Amino acid sequence: MRITKRQLKRIIKEEKARLVLEMNPDGTISGDEDAEREALLREVENTIFDLIETVHKRAEEIGGSFRSPGIRAEAFKLMADAIHEAR
Repeated sequence: MRITKRQLKRIIKEEKARLVLEMNPDGTISGDEDAEREALLREVENTIFDLIETVHKRAEEIGGSFRSPGIRAEAFKLMADAIHEAR
């Protein structure tokens, strides 16, 4: 089925109007967006702290007190690069 430009414009206009009606006054879509955002941030923070702890522990196991600082630095550099590229 083909649609004309006029029909497409009407569909887009209707969808936009529907989305605007569903929006909250503060611009959010879902009513629990703030709570979900906070939960995500807590999860990210916990995951990062767990990862840092793992890096410290494994670096010490692998390199002992002499080489573990260099191993940790490499691991943290990988983490920083991954975060930088994800932006």
